[in-house]
Amino acid sequence: MPTAIDVTSAVSAEMIRCLNGCFDRIEHCVTQLSDAQLWRRPGPAMNSIGTILIHLGGNVRQHLISGVGGAADVRDRPAEFAERDPVPARQLLADLRSTLDEAIVALDQADPEEMLKPRRVQGQDVSGWQAAVHSVSHFYGHTQEIICLTRQMREEEYRFYWTPQTAEEGKPT
Repeated sequence: MPTAIDVTSAVSAEMIRCLNGCFDRIEHCVTQLSDAQLWRRPGPAMNSIGTILIHLGGNVRQHLISGVGGAADVRDRPAEFAERDPVPARQLLADLRSTLDEAIVALDQADPEEMLKPRRVQGQDVSGWQAAVHSVSHFYGHTQEIICLTRQMREEEYRFYWTPQTAEEGKPT
């Protein structure tokens, strides 16, 4: 019978795998775009991919590094959406990777009992698991948004991250 430590390790490992997979897909998209495309807003009330990358870093820092890992919550959410000076893609990716690396340490070191205890995250009382699931699913959702926006901008020139190679994977016969 698995112990609480085994379950915590397995769930944390899957969350880490998901975050790393999402980052790889984000990086794949961002490297296909110019800095102008990265900061293009699809509409006045919509965010650019650059803004989304800054926002993802803030969310991960607040929910995983602070909420799970116990670091001080220093998030300035309004500033994430206020950035108008285009930050180069290289810097955005490096910042997000560094934030994810810190979050991975927090998830990797998660204590089963502590993950069940309430903590305050973004004005809500949540468990460590709630904070973690929220952040990972939020990251995944914005990853899909970045893929969609990249495909819209690149159209026929978009390079897919993965395509099926075998019938079992779904390659047409």
